[in-house]
Amino acid sequence: MVLMKSMNITTLKAKASQAIREVRQGRIITVLERDIPVAQIIPIRQERKKLHSQKPKRKLTWPKVDVHIDVDPLTYLLEDRNNRF
Repeated sequence: MVLMKSMNITTLKAKASQAIREVRQGRIITVLERDIPVAQIIPIRQERKKLHSQKPKRKLTWPKVDVHIDVDPLTYLLEDRNNRF
């Protein structure tokens, strides 16, 4: 059986810790603004699956790439910046 309770926003602000304790115990709290329901605070289901890690099936390798640049990167960068302004 689910227990339900209503609280206005002012009371919720003043008693937030108490409200959270009640929600943890299974109670659903309906939040009211000027006696109009605007939200519900509900408990999160405890059916969480435990995460587990696996060992890699194979070792990852990266291809070796040789990069040869004929242009000085700093010269290219300065030229690019000068062309922007």
